[in-house]
This record gives sequence, structure tokens and C-alpha cells, in this order.
Amino acid sequence: MAFESDVIRHLSFEMLQSVPHTAQYMAQGGTSALSDELNHDITKLKSFRTALDEKLTTLSRLSRTNALHRELEAIRLLSVQVQRNLEQTAAEVKELQKQNKPLSLTLIQRTTQDRTISEIRRHGEVLANLYNEKAQKLDALKKEQYSARLLGMGIWMAGLVLGWVVGLSFAWRTADRILKPLLQLDELMLNPDKNIATTLQSPSFSKAPREIISLSGSFYKLVTESLSLTAQLKDLAHTDALTALGNRRRFDEVFSQEWKRGLRSRQPLSLLLLDVDHFKLYNDSYGHVEGDLCLEKVADAIKSKVLRSTDLVCRIGGEEFAILLPETGLTEACRLAQVIINALDSACIDHESSPVASWVTASIGVASGIPQQGTSQRQLMEKADQALYHRKRNLGRHGVTAADPWPSSL
Repeated sequence: MAFESDVIRHLSFEMLQSVPHTAQYMAQGGTSALSDELNHDITKLKSFRTALDEKLTTLSRLSRTNALHRELEAIRLLSVQVQRNLEQTAAEVKELQKQNKPLSLTLIQRTTQDRTISEIRRHGEVLANLYNEKAQKLDALKKEQYSARLLGMGIWMAGLVLGWVVGLSFAWRTADRILKPLLQLDELMLNPDKNIATTLQSPSFSKAPREIISLSGSFYKLVTESLSLTAQLKDLAHTDALTALGNRRRFDEVFSQEWKRGLRSRQPLSLLLLDVDHFKLYNDSYGHVEGDLCLEKVADAIKSKVLRSTDLVCRIGGEEFAILLPETGLTEACRLAQVIINALDSACIDHESSPVASWVTASIGVASGIPQQGTSQRQLMEKADQALYHRKRNLGRHGVTAADPWPSSL
């Protein structure tokens, strides 16, 4: 928890440093140095997002806070949107510079009044509040652990004194009823990963004095709650908060495991990369709240068609999904991809601003092959991504495109 609080504090500071202050330099109205300012802000946002992705992996081992995960995911998505807005503004400013024209009032107002920047600042404040809460909980936990340790050592010392006073005739009884459970409890405090429940239910504890039984019960409750929180955080760190699918960290872990398994089993491994067509236009037309609902419906449509327990569906980006299919060849992977496309068509999610269709459609790139020495999972990812790019750029989207077969194309 201490490391988690420190990471949150650094992320809060880095995020506040990365939030652009477009109002300060846009209000000046000139275009001479504006491109440099905008590019500088874009670079800072990219660096922050890279730091966020790196530190989230470490945080996944230490916490299970739903609010923290939601804030970090929201901040990441907002930083992507702010970056896109700045890149659009930078392109327009660059064009005005070429034409030697001043900034338009509309451009200045749109950039300085960007609600996404205000929203990311608000989430930054929430993140700071979460840090304060974490710091307070950490202090309280340290005090409880320290008090429990002192109490245990105090009882242990009392047992020693009692043993000497009663004499040798009661030495065995004292050791059996007091010293043995105290020593076991002290060992559990030093090594909480052992089987605590079994130890505390042993005959030595059932015969122990009431104070030791009470102390052991409090210690068991504290350790159990800590282990539960750690397990919950591990699950949350691998789950996308919006769609309840696996997130990018979950995808990377399972992808690596399945790749190694494929090297041993010599079975094919297939990957589908799905991108919702013209999702930015959807957000622009219906708003981000409806955009989130749309992504949930897309996720439901995918899950309804991916039925095997060994398959994995993850949301790896804003409107990007990945489906990992172990022991599946290219033909079967393409068939499933088309089934998913048909399921989205059947869902008929309205998208009036799409140039492809009046409902939400998707493009899918498919890659498949048998893992071999000298190849890597990254190459399979690149193959699927290239197929998806070819579909989106050259084939009009709304369909499935397969990469060249493995391994001859690598």
C-alpha cells in the first residue's frame, strides 16, 4: 500500500504537469510560436500516458480500489482525447502559418474552452483525494500492526515470567498453553503467507488463554482482509471497468502464456483485432455517455459469439478489441470474425453519422500461425494489425481481412 500511495502521488504530479494550458498561449492570438507550444503539450501528454501504463502494471499487485482504477482509466482515455484535439488544432495552426493568416476566433474559443481539459483536471483532483485516503489507511494499518506486535510480545514475556514463577512443575503446561501458541503467532506475524487458518485451529490455540485466542482472532481477521483486498485489486487491474472484459494488461499476460504453450504443443494460435468503424464520429454525434453505452453493446455482441472458455476477449484501447483463440487455425478464426461482424449488424446500434452504414459496424484483422522458435507474439500482433489497417484503408471497412498464412510470411 505504501508503494501504491507513492505511485499515485507521482502520477498526480506528472498528470498536472502534463495538462495543457492552451488558454495562456492561444489567447495571445499569434501563430509564430504556437505550433511549438502545441507540439510540446502533445509530447508531454504522450510521456504521461507512457508513465501511466508502466506504473499501472506495478499497482496491480498492491491494491484493489475500484475508484482508483476508474479514475486512472478515465484519465488515460481523456488524455487520448485531449491529445487528438491538440493534434487537430496543431494541424489547423500549421495551415494558417503556411497561408500567413491570423488565428480565427472560432479556433481560439474551441481550443481554450476544451471541456476535456477541464474534465481531466477534475479527475486529477479526485486522484489526489484518493492518494490522501490511501495515505490515511496506510498509517492506520501500520498502527494496528504495531499494536498487535507489541501485544503479542507482551503476552509472550508475561508467559515467560509466569513460567519462572510457577516453577518447573508447571513448565510443560505453561509452554503448551501459552508459549507455544505465542511463538506460533509471532512466526505467523513474521510470515503471514503461511496457512494461518490451519495453525490457529490447532489444539495448542484451542487450549490457549482467552487473551491469546482473542489476539489470534484479531490477527486472523486483519490478514484475511488484507489478502482479500490484494486479490480484488489483482482482478480489477486485469479488468476493463467499462465493458467488464479483460484489459490490455490481461491481454498481454495471457498472450504471452498462450504463445509459450503453443511453442510446446505446436498448436496454432489465432488473433482477431477489432476496431469500431468511425467511433470518433459516433462520440461527436451522440456524446461520450452514449459512446460508452455503444462500447458496452459491442462488447456484449462479441462475448455472445466467443463461447469457448479457453478464448479471451479484451478491450485493449478506446474502441479497439482483441480476441485470442488458442488451438484455432486461420479458417476457423476468419469464420468467427465474420460471425462477430454479423452479430454487430444484427444489433443495429444507430450510427447516422457513419459513412459506412446507418448502424455501428466494425473492421477485423485476423492473423494465425503456429508459434516457432525465432518468431514472437509481437509478430503475430503486427500481422493482425496490418490486416486491420488494410481493411480500413483499402477495402472500405465493415468486414474481415486475414493476414498471410504463417510461418512462411515471417
